Amino acid sequence: MKNTINTNFSSSLTQLEILGFDRVGFVEEVTRFTSDYGKIVSVKFEADGVRSEGFLRIKLENSDRLDSLLVRLKAITGLVKVKHLI
Repeated sequence: MKNTINTNFSSSLTQLEILGFDRVGFVEEVTRFTSDYGKIVSVKFEADGVRSEGFLRIKLENSDRLDSLLVRLKAITGLVKVKHLI
């Protein structure tokens, strides 16, 4: 039996910086939306009761979907900024 590798599949590890207003369900909403675009590798958020700030690493199913993910995240209530880090 031969091992085959699907060369049509491209994935890339991406890190996002996220800043928003602290509220119940904010991080859950961010991770739920993000998981539709790939596999979440790590999540780290800190909140102080007013603002929530964090970093999220995701292995995107397709690097072309990054722009769509950023647009979707910006629609989250309370999200102030999402930035793709290189």
